[in-house]
Amino acid sequence: MQHAGHKDKNLYLLSEISDIVSSSLSDKDILEGVLWVLSTQLDVDACWIQNFNHSTKSLMLIAQQGLPEAVAKDMEVVELGQGITGKIAMERKSVFSNDITKDRNYLWEAAVKAGFHSLIAAPVIEGGKLLGILGAVSTKFGVFNVNDLKLLTVISSCTADVCDRTNPETQAMELRRQQDEIIYTQLFLSALSHELKTPLTAIIASTGLLAEELEKNKDETLIKIVQNISKSSSSLQNRLNELLKLSRNKDEAFGISKKKLDFTALVFEIADQVSSLLKQKKQDLSIDVPPATSIYADEQRVEQILLNLLSNAIKFSPEGGHISLKANNESNRLVVKIQDSGPGIPNEEKQKLFKPYYHLSTDRTSLPGLGLGLAITKQLVELHGGTIWVQSEPEQGSTFSFSLPLNEKVK
Repeated sequence: MQHAGHKDKNLYLLSEISDIVSSSLSDKDILEGVLWVLSTQLDVDACWIQNFNHSTKSLMLIAQQGLPEAVAKDMEVVELGQGITGKIAMERKSVFSNDITKDRNYLWEAAVKAGFHSLIAAPVIEGGKLLGILGAVSTKFGVFNVNDLKLLTVISSCTADVCDRTNPETQAMELRRQQDEIIYTQLFLSALSHELKTPLTAIIASTGLLAEELEKNKDETLIKIVQNISKSSSSLQNRLNELLKLSRNKDEAFGISKKKLDFTALVFEIADQVSSLLKQKKQDLSIDVPPATSIYADEQRVEQILLNLLSNAIKFSPEGGHISLKANNESNRLVVKIQDSGPGIPNEEKQKLFKPYYHLSTDRTSLPGLGLGLAITKQLVELHGGTIWVQSEPEQGSTFSFSLPLNEKVK
């Protein structure tokens, strides 16, 4: 490692690690990124992170850089108090040794056989709770000093949140919490579906009677409005039936039935359906879709995808905002982009957007919902062999995009 005189380099290293830890990367990539910085910026030949499981009183190797296979195997599972890292975990003190071949406190046979001579390690602790061990080894003698130990202790504290999230106990608790939430949501969906089905049936029946009366007067404007109400009501009834099925069986998947579909015409039909929502918020919608674009897809499902994404765009855009829907052909795929003028989405929330029951931090109170819309949309897109993604920056709006195979025929 570098000595205290290289403060600038150490500050740069801490800045690099801080950026990695606070990024939107997966926990596995964050830990590997921290170790990569350690191994490339400091005078070490290998480094690792172990998690501590309080239930089994043991350390588990979760990430490493440069460890020979024999050493990594020696560290896969280490009981508290056993071996070098088990002893460090039990003592909860940062340590270094510049000759593990002779140091009585830190003799490490597997590491010595692999050619390592110097060791440095720090416990990962948060709120008095041991979470793991961060350590490094070098093939040189006399590499480490007290200042190196302070630096590694600071780095270990930076990894505390990630070590906690990857801890088996924490993951088990989170899984139980999610399961409890799913059960509660299933009960809620079942009750909601039953409560709404009766009045909705009455609305559909009344709309049919009203349409018959308007047909006699030949009022085209009112007839079109009633037709929109009828179509939206039927669509809502189908969605409620699906929610009722999902509440009974969380593993039940949506089905699709593909046929040749005039995508361009469907887009303008959807625009008619959301026109009243746009008027309420004095928003405008621009549409740029190639004429007579056809795809092989399930019409109801594609309608549901577009309605979900457009409704979200309207929901999050301010009064007087602008929304755009663009579609074009890219490498035999139809790519659709729906852009809003809303508040944007923080980087740390983008990965969670398409998970069931997730709400953005910005809409938990002012814009409540079940948190199912984007999860269902993602499932429907993927059932068609497509992908969905989001591009967004805080205060700069969001663009939700999805792609569908353009010429995939019904098999």
